[in-house]
Amino acid sequence: MKRFTFPLNRVIDWRRMQVRAEELKLEQLHAEMRGIDARAAELNRERAQSEQKLIAASASTAEEMAALGAFQRFTIAEQRKLDVKRVACGEKIAAQTLAVSARRRDARLIEKVKERRLATWRSHYAREIDQQAEEAYLAKWIK
Repeated sequence: MKRFTFPLNRVIDWRRMQVRAEELKLEQLHAEMRGIDARAAELNRERAQSEQKLIAASASTAEEMAALGAFQRFTIAEQRKLDVKRVACGEKIAAQTLAVSARRRDARLIEKVKERRLATWRSHYAREIDQQAEEAYLAKWIK
């Protein structure tokens, strides 16, 4: 019997490449989200440090208080911007997760077809081996 061949092997490889490409996009989005979170944490840290420095100083001038107020307003505005970016990035991550799932499903579909065809080929192969064994056994008796 001839060897098992699956004509759609290139399609399987292509589907796997698509899955990997979608996974890479998802990883990039997660990295973007981590960057947003890191920037938010950095802003909070800088704001807290500025407040602590001003409190630790024995005498604060009006200019320093005004600068702190301006910096606090700036950090609040930046946090709002980061919150908007975080929500948008979260939506992109959700959409990309669905895309990854769809690509994986497509790839798995072709792989299942291959598995079924391989199982069929193996059963035919086993039947052929059994048939050849029977013929060999009968050939001994006929001699």
